[in-house]
Amino acid sequence: MSTRDKILAAIGVIFFVCLAVWVVRTTPSAPPPIEKVEPPTVMEYEGNTITEEKDGKIIWELTCDKMRVDSITQDMELLNVKGKYYDDDKIWKLTAQRGIYDRTQSIIYVEGEVVVENDDGEKLLSDELIWYSEEQMLTATGNVDVTKDDGSELLSDELTWFADKETLTATGNVKVKDKDGGKLFSEKLEWFTAEEKVIATGNVRISKDDMRGFGDLAYSKNNFKNFGLLGHAKVLKGVKDGDEAF
Repeated sequence: MSTRDKILAAIGVIFFVCLAVWVVRTTPSAPPPIEKVEPPTVMEYEGNTITEEKDGKIIWELTCDKMRVDSITQDMELLNVKGKYYDDDKIWKLTAQRGIYDRTQSIIYVEGEVVVENDDGEKLLSDELIWYSEEQMLTATGNVDVTKDDGSELLSDELTWFADKETLTATGNVKVKDKDGGKLFSEKLEWFTAEEKVIATGNVRISKDDMRGFGDLAYSKNNFKNFGLLGHAKVLKGVKDGDEAF
């Protein structure tokens, strides 16, 4: 091969190499994948009402200023809650700052300055409250304060109320004051309202007039009017106001 042919061959090789490089560099890259945008699962509403019925009769209803509904779980977040529970002969009114309604399990949870009251002057205050619709059960926790229509008052850390059984259980730092000024302190108290029966257990202390009673268990069959004591029972009489009987 002559020198001239070698030069032409070399030029040809260089040309094809340059062409290949140009093709590679100028070939457009694949476009980025399009991001899939999911539709929102939470919807907001200004004001709404939720109700539950049984046998064609409304059991309870809830209203609120704002509602957020999860379209998947159907759970609802409520703001500035107001509600009503229709008892046989009473209407209980509820107010709270926030709430959640679990539609699947029929559970209502509310918190923040919880108040439940009726027109007879009966009232329940607590930090949190849960209503289990299927079980007809209410639980209240945190600074529980119950006032009855006769002026009696019950304080505790937690409280459970079975509406269909008319049974109330209070636990943790239980304090009861009846309308006549009698006081009871215990760790736990069970109150069977229909039977007017009360059972208090755990470090029980009773104060009434000039009497102070102590025991492991106290019971009453007439809604606190009279008490019996069991277990390490002791009764002191003639105690003056201000004496450290407890």
